Amino acid sequence: MVSNFLLLKQYVCISADFTNSHQDPVLILNGSAIPVVEETKFLGIIFDRKLSSLPHIRHLKDKCTKALNLLRVVAHTTWGADQQTLIHLYRSLIRSKLDYGCVVYGSARGSYLRILDLIQNHALCLCLGAYRTSPSSSLSVLANEPPVYIRQKRLSMQYCLKLSSTAQNPAYSGVFAGKFKLAFDRKPNQIPPLGIRVNRTCVPSALSRKILCRVPSLPLHKLVAS
Repeated sequence: MVSNFLLLKQYVCISADFTNSHQDPVLILNGSAIPVVEETKFLGIIFDRKLSSLPHIRHLKDKCTKALNLLRVVAHTTWGADQQTLIHLYRSLIRSKLDYGCVVYGSARGSYLRILDLIQNHALCLCLGAYRTSPSSSLSVLANEPPVYIRQKRLSMQYCLKLSSTAQNPAYSGVFAGKFKLAFDRKPNQIPPLGIRVNRTCVPSALSRKILCRVPSLPLHKLVAS
């Protein structure tokens, strides 16, 4: 199966070959050959040929490390900011980067995603003035910040719940297609796609539940007056 990521720039950047053959495909678009590359960035997310999300997580770690250096300067013990200000800086400079695209790269292996846990633990240590050896659970409680995997799960559930209300969305059929559910049930060690992961977390039929309400025909001011 050949999957192409088309970027609307000067040229097409990637064509990824996921078959067992080792020969790269030759694709022509408007008379120009599509170059085959190992990875490319699309809307701020790095896609690699194996869709492992490891290059994106490494890039995310580098970006957050630069923000950690800024947070380390502001968290000076003598003239630095207070604890609440540091937590606000963490949420705006680091957590926002971790949140962006987590619905996409959240299908990576758990060992890859644990790289981001170290980023949050280090940032919370700076915000709270705690030791580097402090338990991560204690840091999350004191800072009122959930662990990275819990927040990513929450954002994924919010996205799927919002998507389930608009069946006309082009992503609806891709996320909620249940034709691969049995295949992933037989292989529990395989990482399932987003829709199957969220269905396992939510209450059964929660995503397919429709709430119907009757819209009154009278204006609101007449209803209040009556």
